[in-house]
Amino acid sequence: MRPPPPRYAIADAEAERIAQAFFAASRDGNTQALGAMLAQDVVLHSDGGGRVIAFRNPITGLARVLRLYAGLRRKPGAEPARLLRPMLIDGLPGFASLDRGEVLQTTALAVEDGRIRAIYIMRNPDKLRHVARILAQETPGSPH
Repeated sequence: MRPPPPRYAIADAEAERIAQAFFAASRDGNTQALGAMLAQDVVLHSDGGGRVIAFRNPITGLARVLRLYAGLRRKPGAEPARLLRPMLIDGLPGFASLDRGEVLQTTALAVEDGRIRAIYIMRNPDKLRHVARILAQETPGSPH
């Protein structure tokens, strides 16, 4: 799963603002803030490569995506995701994070007309090796 190339260029500062706002709202299960950012026909795609948990099918529509994020926040004993850093992913605003259980993932956001129309979550460790290397190089004292 590879996001399509961006149709509209977004300035770096705006891309980082969108990514950080989305991360905070999704981590906290803040459906009000998410609802203000997402398009009615938003689609969430995820890829775990069969190695880590991911959604098997795309999640479509604002109501379903909001229920998903609210439900993830309510899971007992689950630690909230930890933002590693905002980054452009295939030209889209996004971020790298550590999700529950310290699973590395990237999230790319396709923005059109000021709303997030698609969310691409990559959790497949085989496809994230290059991201892990970049992040390890940025971390002082990293064993990599």
